Amino acid sequence: MRQRTASAMVLLMLLSSLSAGLASAGISISHNPSIIDADAQQPTETTEDITSGSPWVDSSLWKRIDEGAAEVRITVITRSLQTLNEWQHANGAFEEQKPAMNGETLVADDPVDGQVDHRTFWMRAELFHKLPAVQGVIAIIDAERAPEPYDTMPFESPPEYEPESVRSGEIHGANDAWERGYTGEGMVVAIADTGVDFAHPDLNGTQARVTDSKSPYEGWPLMFDHNSMYYWLVYGDAYPARNTWYADTSLIDYDNDSDGVLDSSGYNITGVNASLSGEYHLGEHPDSGLRNKVGGDVPLLVVDDRVSGLYETVYPDINRDGAFQNDEPMRPGEETAGLDTNGDGLWDISGGLVYWISDGNNGAPYTDTYSARHGYANRIPGAGNLTLFMLESGSHGTLCASAVSAQGVISDGKVLGMAPNATISSIGNHYSGGHALDGWRFIAEGYDGVTQTVGDQPHIGSFSFGYSSVDEAGADGYSLYLDWLTRVYNQNTSYSVAIGNGGHGFGTAKVPGAAHGIFSVGAFSSRTSDSWGQNAPWSNRGPNVVGRMDPDIVSVGWSATGDIPLNYRSDANSAWSSWGGTSLATPIAAGLMALVAQAWQANLGDHPGSQEFRDFVLSTSDDRGYEPFVQGGGWFNASRATATLDGVNGTWWASPAQWNSGTFQGQHRDANINVMNPGESQVVDLEFTNYGQTDVLLRYTPTTFAPLEHTVQVWHSLGNGTEDGANDTWDGHQGDRPDLLIPLHISDDPTFRLPSETVQLRARATIEYSAFDANQDRSSEERVFLQVYRWTDDDGDGVYVEDFDNDSMVDSDDWTEGSELDEVTYWWDNGPNAEVRVGLPFEDARDGIFLGVWNYNGHLSDDPVRIEIDWTAFGSADDDWISMPISLAVTANDSSSTQMTVSVPQDARSGLHQHGVLVETFELEAGGGNTTSPISHRNWTLPVVTNVPWVGPFTLDAGPLDGNVSNQTLYTEEWISGATRWDWRAESGDWRFLSVDWPEEWDTGGTAILDVDWEDNPYTDIDIMWLSEMPHGYAEDHPDAYGESTFFIESRSINNHAGGGSHNWDTFTGTSREMFAVPASQGMHQMVLHTALHGVSTNDNPLNISVGYIAAEESGFERVVTDWAEGSGVDAVHVVSTVPLSVDSVTAYGWSQPAHFDNETAYQDVSGNKMTASWWHNMTVQNSTELNIRMNAHDDADLDLFLFRDSNEDGAFSSGEEVTRSWSGSSAETIRIVDPDDGLYSVAVHGYSVPSGTVQFWIDIEVVGGDELVITDQLSLTQGEIDAIWPNGSETLAGQVPASALQVNLAYEMPETAGIWTGFIDIIIEGDISLRLPYTYELIELDPEVDFEVPANLTQTNVTVPIRLHALDTGIGFSLDDLNWEPADEDTSVPVADLVEAIDTDGNHHNLTAIWNSGNHFAMPENVSFREVWVNATLPQVEKWHDYRADLTDRSNNSDEAHLSVSYDVTAPIVSISNIPWITNEATMMYTLQTEPGASARHGDTEIELDESGFGEFTFQLTEAEERADDDSSFFYVHGSSIFDIEVSDAAGNSFTRNFVVVFDPHAPSATLLDVTDQAGYHYTLEQMANPVNMSEGTLVVSIPVDIRDWCLRLQAVNSPHQTVQCESDSLIPQITMEDTPGQSTLISQYEINTTTLPDGDYTIFLEMTDWANNTVVEEWALGLDRSVPIVEWGSSPGTDSAFFDHRQGLSWLSSEEAHVRFTIDGVLVSERTGVTSGALFELNHTGVHEVCLEAVDMTEPQENDNRFLECRSILLDPAIYSTHVTADWNGGLGAIETVEAILQRGPDQEIWWSRAETGQRHLIERGASIVSVVFDLEEGDNQFLIEIHALDHVDNYSLSIVKDTIAPALNFYEVTNRTSTLETSRVVSGVCEQGSTVMLWTEADDEEFVCPSTGEFLVTIEIPPTPGNHTINGLSVDAANNQNSMSIEVLEQEWIDWAIEDARNSGPMLWWFSLAAIALLSVTALPLTVLRRRRARRLMIEEHGPDLDEIMSEIEAVANQPVAEYGDEATE
Repeated sequence: MRQRTASAMVLLMLLSSLSAGLASAGISISHNPSIIDADAQQPTETTEDITSGSPWVDSSLWKRIDEGAAEVRITVITRSLQTLNEWQHANGAFEEQKPAMNGETLVADDPVDGQVDHRTFWMRAELFHKLPAVQGVIAIIDAERAPEPYDTMPFESPPEYEPESVRSGEIHGANDAWERGYTGEGMVVAIADTGVDFAHPDLNGTQARVTDSKSPYEGWPLMFDHNSMYYWLVYGDAYPARNTWYADTSLIDYDNDSDGVLDSSGYNITGVNASLSGEYHLGEHPDSGLRNKVGGDVPLLVVDDRVSGLYETVYPDINRDGAFQNDEPMRPGEETAGLDTNGDGLWDISGGLVYWISDGNNGAPYTDTYSARHGYANRIPGAGNLTLFMLESGSHGTLCASAVSAQGVISDGKVLGMAPNATISSIGNHYSGGHALDGWRFIAEGYDGVTQTVGDQPHIGSFSFGYSSVDEAGADGYSLYLDWLTRVYNQNTSYSVAIGNGGHGFGTAKVPGAAHGIFSVGAFSSRTSDSWGQNAPWSNRGPNVVGRMDPDIVSVGWSATGDIPLNYRSDANSAWSSWGGTSLATPIAAGLMALVAQAWQANLGDHPGSQEFRDFVLSTSDDRGYEPFVQGGGWFNASRATATLDGVNGTWWASPAQWNSGTFQGQHRDANINVMNPGESQVVDLEFTNYGQTDVLLRYTPTTFAPLEHTVQVWHSLGNGTEDGANDTWDGHQGDRPDLLIPLHISDDPTFRLPSETVQLRARATIEYSAFDANQDRSSEERVFLQVYRWTDDDGDGVYVEDFDNDSMVDSDDWTEGSELDEVTYWWDNGPNAEVRVGLPFEDARDGIFLGVWNYNGHLSDDPVRIEIDWTAFGSADDDWISMPISLAVTANDSSSTQMTVSVPQDARSGLHQHGVLVETFELEAGGGNTTSPISHRNWTLPVVTNVPWVGPFTLDAGPLDGNVSNQTLYTEEWISGATRWDWRAESGDWRFLSVDWPEEWDTGGTAILDVDWEDNPYTDIDIMWLSEMPHGYAEDHPDAYGESTFFIESRSINNHAGGGSHNWDTFTGTSREMFAVPASQGMHQMVLHTALHGVSTNDNPLNISVGYIAAEESGFERVVTDWAEGSGVDAVHVVSTVPLSVDSVTAYGWSQPAHFDNETAYQDVSGNKMTASWWHNMTVQNSTELNIRMNAHDDADLDLFLFRDSNEDGAFSSGEEVTRSWSGSSAETIRIVDPDDGLYSVAVHGYSVPSGTVQFWIDIEVVGGDELVITDQLSLTQGEIDAIWPNGSETLAGQVPASALQVNLAYEMPETAGIWTGFIDIIIEGDISLRLPYTYELIELDPEVDFEVPANLTQTNVTVPIRLHALDTGIGFSLDDLNWEPADEDTSVPVADLVEAIDTDGNHHNLTAIWNSGNHFAMPENVSFREVWVNATLPQVEKWHDYRADLTDRSNNSDEAHLSVSYDVTAPIVSISNIPWITNEATMMYTLQTEPGASARHGDTEIELDESGFGEFTFQLTEAEERADDDSSFFYVHGSSIFDIEVSDAAGNSFTRNFVVVFDPHAPSATLLDVTDQAGYHYTLEQMANPVNMSEGTLVVSIPVDIRDWCLRLQAVNSPHQTVQCESDSLIPQITMEDTPGQSTLISQYEINTTTLPDGDYTIFLEMTDWANNTVVEEWALGLDRSVPIVEWGSSPGTDSAFFDHRQGLSWLSSEEAHVRFTIDGVLVSERTGVTSGALFELNHTGVHEVCLEAVDMTEPQENDNRFLECRSILLDPAIYSTHVTADWNGGLGAIETVEAILQRGPDQEIWWSRAETGQRHLIERGASIVSVVFDLEEGDNQFLIEIHALDHVDNYSLSIVKDTIAPALNFYEVTNRTSTLETSRVVSGVCEQGSTVMLWTEADDEEFVCPSTGEFLVTIEIPPTPGNHTINGLSVDAANNQNSMSIEVLEQEWIDWAIEDARNSGPMLWWFSLAAIALLSVTALPLTVLRRRRARRLMIEEHGPDLDEIMSEIEAVANQPVAEYGDEATE
């Protein structure tokens, strides 16, 4: 009964709290059809809430269904596509696929089953509620909810601010990586976005291509467009039939007349590659941007110009001139096209990219995988009929792609990607909704859907989008799937994912960037001021919903330049823009990842696994001074990352590179929540890897952030701008000029100085909400802006701003130094609360740091506007939670590990703690241990997040906002900030995540109360979410990483998201307090807090948080009535709570009686027809407040529950009379109706899916109502009353004394009939929290009771006894006639009653003696019912058994009967006892006893149970006896239970007794060996006996017990059958005494042994003993016998017994037995070993004779008479073995050679050292061969070599020398000439030579040889041949080293005429001779007149200017060369 009540309480309290939670969460009550209001207008069919959270269901789906959607499009993640497929077929949830047409074929493939996969489809909304129950479903995602790109400009700019291009690659180290050769080559980065304009000059050529030779798409670009693919597969649609990026090119045209014009279309194809098949395919370009830019449709021409029928080339007519010869062809390898409109060589119009043309055999790329996954047939288009384009639907994707691999072509290199040689795979149309997850999966598996293949899939995915409205980020269906893809499905695929632009609040990291296994990317700055590396204030922050650190890495997101699609700009050089956001940071990170991945492959040989890759990138990043929730691992540093992989010295990386401390479900989880309780510790292994060639020393310092300085300033913005106003110079928002300029740090001014330890600076401001949005219309009015400046005092005047009017504000006249102030970071957003951060501020400080403050849109009024400004400096402090070794040396090219211990103090504050380990890096010198520098060259902080959970229930009171610096923190759960950004999305605001561990002892059926309150104001709203555990869908895939559970939102505040980043105000309490109830269930929960509105006037909002517990005291909420006289009454029940209770109302209802059907049958009905339900139950409902129905099937089935009401009162039920239904995908259905109308109802159970045809089910139907249970009073108990009632605490509250308690006083009336009745007490507490507490009333109709009270049944007596019969009925009563007393046999008579008394049901007393004895019981009136009757009589005095029977039947026909037997007997009993020994070793004694039936027996004071025959067994425990001995004998002392008596008695009191004594000895005897003595009197211990002893006879002295009866001593060989045996027995039985007589328990015994007949060996001595109780023991002792001296054979090698052949010797020896061997040389111990054989290597250190000895002792060595062997030998080591020699025939010589060789001889194993005398550097020739050839390199000049040859005990020295002369001797000569030299045969030669060298000169006619004189000069005459022409004079010089030098010169021998002409040419004397000759010749030659005149003119010219030599000579030569005949001919003419 108690269990049923508790179960009911749990159920109804959960229902009440869930209903409150659902209603309060703003979720339509129709989500749960079990909770409806009968007064409200209800739809006929409603949906159902999946409250368990498993599977995960996208909340937007419920919203769509609530809003009346007829169909929903969903993506189901499942473990079994086959099971889902079957369910779709069964429920008609398949999209109809259009049949094949236009040459298409449809090919159906089964999906791969048995692995996690997903499917997207449309389905009827009315069936949606059934889907979650389909087996294998993990998550259901809203496919109509498209991901949202993170805007390119997610922030407002200050007026007049224009972002500029920045140096992203430089500051991320990409430039350094490029210089190392890492440009992303071979890496494919997938951009899932709007598409990519690959025709853009910066991106043309960056398209990734399929390189898998087995792929039918090899050579084509690797692209994916799920939107176009869907419409193609399902509908067969392509452009222009549908606006997709697939172009329909199925229209065929011909050029049959070969005129270059297509026959039908008229297109000009002149100059275009001919289509080999003759068929030309036509279509239209699908790019709307292109059509808009060129002014209309762009025709497409597709040709098969390479292989007939294989269409590979597309011509887009971009200029729309109807001709294609001037258009770019698009084909594999050149897939892009464009048009240059301005002649600069760059395309200005983009024709996009073609990535496949149908071939007639294959479907579009990826369709085989895609179609099977989604349940379609693959649609195969005809050859050339379909052309696939990758385009751009916006600009976001192109911007992202340019961040990865832009080539820097346009606008003078304005845009350059991080990985210019990486290629891009575009996943276009990603924001079109539908199959978005296919893009994610495509990255992991590629075209073929197989992760293991390469060449058809990307390596890295880049996601610049998210889902802002998914609140459980990190535990949601999207994030878990993405984590599974990278962690399990393809571990080599990495995803770079943006976390969003909704900051600055914590916890804003959004889906899927909050997934665990990916690279979550945050945005940091790169500003136009050249400041970089600062947190972008709008970048989302961690943690995610389970406390994981986000982001992982940060990169430039604020801001950079990027490419814009060509068709959106006028020309290519303008197709760029500045942009920013995490949308930018993410592809920048992806590009950097490509660089690092390439370096990884180049150095480590494979592609990195995603998780180790993440560790690597994080641990090589830069620490920018921010906490983990802001910067994660740090700033991406590609320079360091690639340098680390290249093995640059001083680099390293770590794994893990971040740590979420603690465990979940028993172990640490890499991809789930982890918590640590106070007092717990965790040891973490950290591995550090160093690829460098020098060691690295790492120094560790646990660290955390600590506040150093905190300043608060309140500015009352005031003024109206008039002369009479409060501030006549203030003009409101002042453009780029701040209203306030606050100096935070001035380098040379101590007044304004940040603490030197400052690591991070935070500044915040909050404007009063009444100025921000006073009318709460979500349209902001005044705002506060912040900007941090750095000041550079360029003019050195020390002025940064003026204040001429002393108003402390910056007026236009004051802003004189604006050019000296550079922006570092700013907040210019739409929200009441602003924040900016600066990490490592001194790096950017210059001359100062200032904070600018604006009241933006400030009104010109006299009303002050309060703006609170604060700034806080944070530094690093030692963290006492983390401990680890001070340092670790990581050896070169190796890994080393150390341990980090995280210990949570006992008094630790619960919550998320951010800390870490500062790692300082020092490079170590090679070969030494010293650091190369005392200063760390790299500091990095390993981020650690430790989550200390609260234990529910709990209370957290916020600390005061007192401005105390010690209270400041970067993150705490008790303070929450604003951070709302109305210009962003739903996640904006500040979030907190509290892990709450709810213990089992607090799961007692109560309800948890979530209560958060804050400063009372009408503007602030804090939303709460309560997450509970649900099964983890991927647990079986990676149980270590995931664990068994994840989390789902079980209850929440009303979600009042109003669009953008704004929320409407609403709390359940209607005050500045949020409060609601949630189920209190054991396990881990996440309590999530979110600032929906920040209306407090301070930057921090202190929160008082409590999670209380309220429950009913279980014992008070039930009443069981068995005595109907007490059926009505009053009661008091208690409700206890851990938090104060404020009760609004208490009401009660009762009684109602539930109907329970336990084993009903349902059948398979018509699924779509509820009226075919096979089970119906009709009932009438009147005056009821509630109707509850629950059911479930006993086996697998889907049963639906329907409720009908006969509204037309025709007695029948129709489909339209349905009230409500519950029809989930299982049989667990629930209906609850509030205030049902009176009438006839029917409950129907419909078999929707019953696989077996029939199924059994149970159903409970309960109607709530009635006025028989009422509240008489309610009161809150005082603390004193609480202490009095629960002094030791309440069990309901886990033993805790209630903080408050409510007492409810009740009055109740007895129901009309027996049964279980239910009432309800409804309690409404503050916050409109409703608690329904069931009150159970059980009215029990017990069976009547009749019995004979005296005497006892089966009484045997020898005296007269009274008999009394008693009848009782506590229920409805009985009549006297229904009470009967009868004899049970013929020999018994019923005695006359002495007295009969009765009480009726009204409480009246009656004397019924006369009526009873008369037998006329009918005389009592019929309406008199008796509750109780007593009949008193006396037993007759007759010796026999008297047997009686009585029976009673009440008015409910329940009955009872009784029997009585009484005997009279005087005979004494007889007894027999067996099985009692005098001694035993068993503790338990059992004996048997036989006596007469009916007798009793006792063992001492214990009764022995006998059966009906008088037989019995008795078992008892004996007391242990003690064996003792005195001088006379041995005896047993017996006492306790071992001394006993047995007594037997009959019913008449006769008895018989026997006494017994039993010796109980349970102990086996034991013996102790005291001494062993051998024949020589030597004594041995046990240990010594085990070693070999030289014993032939001996004595064993042993201590043994005194009660030994038998013993045997046996000496047994261990390994042979040899033994000796001797035995003895004692025949004298010990005495028994019961007196405690003293004595000894042991005696000393001696046993003689003789071993003379036994061989040596190992033996065991066995002493076997048996005592009188037959306890036996065998004691064992080991004995070793050895009487033989060991025989040892030994020797050393190489050598003989008398000579060593080498100083290196090997000793070997063999002993006849194991021995201890000592080997000495010259008295020095060389080796000492124990064994049978062994050896040793040793070396001698000198030659000569050595004394060598070997001594061996066997295992008797410890004994005095051991066996010992000793032998010594004298052995010679001959010195001649080590003689040395050097052979070098060149020694002392001279040579013109480069090297010389010497032959060196040495002894065995000797070193040789050589060196040059002039350098002294020694060179070692390692030990080895005795003859060594050494080659010496010679240097020019003298060479001397010193050689040391070691000769074991001395060194022999040699010296060698040689002179190297390889320089050729000098030789240079020339001919000494004059004008006539060429006419002579003797020539004079002069030259220079090398002194002493031999010089030879020769020609063909002569030679001369001589030794070069000391002057080094010579003059020689030598003959040449007289033949005219050139002749050679050769020369050769040879020096003493045979170096040679040669040269030659040419000399000329001429005939006279040649010489004369030459002389004339050189203007010699012959010139004039020839001139005169020429004149004479001309004057006498007969020439024509014209010739004469010409020559006359020439003569005059000669006379005037001198002769023209060239002309004269040419003529002379011409004449001279003519034959004589010619002269003659000329003369005759």
